Amino acid sequence: MFPRIVAFQLIACCSVQATSIRHFSLRTTEQLGRELYKQTQRGGALSDSQQRAKRAAVAALPELEKQGYRFVVLNDPEGKGYLVYALATSRNPSDVVVGLHYRVSVSESAKVERVDPLARSELVIPANAVPPGTRAVGFHCTCLVSTQPVETLVYLTLLHRKQCAVGTSDGTIWFIENGKITKDGKTR
Repeated sequence: MFPRIVAFQLIACCSVQATSIRHFSLRTTEQLGRELYKQTQRGGALSDSQQRAKRAAVAALPELEKQGYRFVVLNDPEGKGYLVYALATSRNPSDVVVGLHYRVSVSESAKVERVDPLARSELVIPANAVPPGTRAVGFHCTCLVSTQPVETLVYLTLLHRKQCAVGTSDGTIWFIENGKITKDGKTR
């Protein structure tokens, strides 16, 4: 478990209101994060409709440097259509890229319905952020776009095999470990 001092630091950083992104239940957020991880590990060919959804999402994000992103297409858990994720990457795969991720909701007909930035920052935690001879077992961040952790944080904990403490815009502290989200360290 994370020390209480981390929890205090996170509460102090959470004074900005959350923006209006599309919200999912905690269970769905966990499932989406796990599916993002699975898709990035195994890859695979996209269907024609998934390719159209990906093209529409890429076009909806013209300001992105496309070579710095990995695009993942998942089925929308709440309806017909897709969620296309633009996952920011780093030249060093051991860096934890917390910010700069986007979720694009795309209809079956490849119409972009909304674009949700899944972070407000460009936070990248470098692999060498800990003293030599030590190993980071987790990381912490604030999530200012939601009152609960977003799915990309679940994905990052699985990708880097690290725990995460998350302070949200309402001052709540959440923990993510092994693809599961808990509030204030308590199981659901």
